[in-house]
Amino acid sequence: VSQVTSKIQYFQADGGDITTHPPQHYDMRNPATRGAGGSITATVIRDARQAQDADLDTSGFQLIQRPTAVSDFLDNKEVIRVYYEECKALAKELTGASVAFTYDHLIREPGRQISGGGTDGQSYVTGKEAGGGYIGTAHMDYTDNTTWSNYLALHNEQPPKTPVRTLSLNFWRGLSPVVDDYPLAICDARSVTEKDLFETVVYGYGASNYSWHDIGIETFSVKFSDHQRWFYYPLMRPDEVLVFKAYDSAGVIGNTCPHSAFSNPSADPDSPARRSIELRVLCFITD
Repeated sequence: VSQVTSKIQYFQADGGDITTHPPQHYDMRNPATRGAGGSITATVIRDARQAQDADLDTSGFQLIQRPTAVSDFLDNKEVIRVYYEECKALAKELTGASVAFTYDHLIREPGRQISGGGTDGQSYVTGKEAGGGYIGTAHMDYTDNTTWSNYLALHNEQPPKTPVRTLSLNFWRGLSPVVDDYPLAICDARSVTEKDLFETVVYGYGASNYSWHDIGIETFSVKFSDHQRWFYYPLMRPDEVLVFKAYDSAGVIGNTCPHSAFSNPSADPDSPARRSIELRVLCFITD
């Protein structure tokens, strides 16, 4: 199947954009604070395994075959000790960064997620009310207003004084034998414009130990547009990791990727439920 069509929820089409409106604030601990609603739109999602130019510097995303040494992803201490270091090393390899940080990971399952690491190094289960399960809403993780210094300060760190470039990479890996239903759709960064985006500051996401839970995450909500080009990697295996730009100071609009889970109409109804892990690595290039 070279492409599928599935529904993704977008920011409302008449809701303004970052060139005309200030950010909206959404506190997941009090859903009544949410501003504008969304628009569910049938979206063509292409097979990225057939794409010719899907790489981090061109489209903003890249699939890498990279087995992991982690034996049990539900062992929070092992994930922190082994997987965090694996992802930081790969981030440095991909970007040339000299400094890399990561403190949180999320494991997603149907209807819930496990927030691990964070401010206390523990793991907690949260439901859909705190962003658990599969997120079927198009969004981008960070914006130019994201407060990296506040994030690092929670962990007694600080950014380099004069970084040449700042990036955040999202590492998304399936933990099921294959990811068939509810895979991750990823949008080619070159097909996104400022008019497609609305800044949303999210509070209360994840468990209380999640680093951004109280300081708020500056994100982009995404409006549907015919010029966007959406992709997915069918049947991802646990030895593959999808890496995509969540932020890039060298061009946050043109070099980062909207993404969303989606119900795959071509999925085998007997395929195992998706379990996946995601974490973001903050990278600084200093020379």
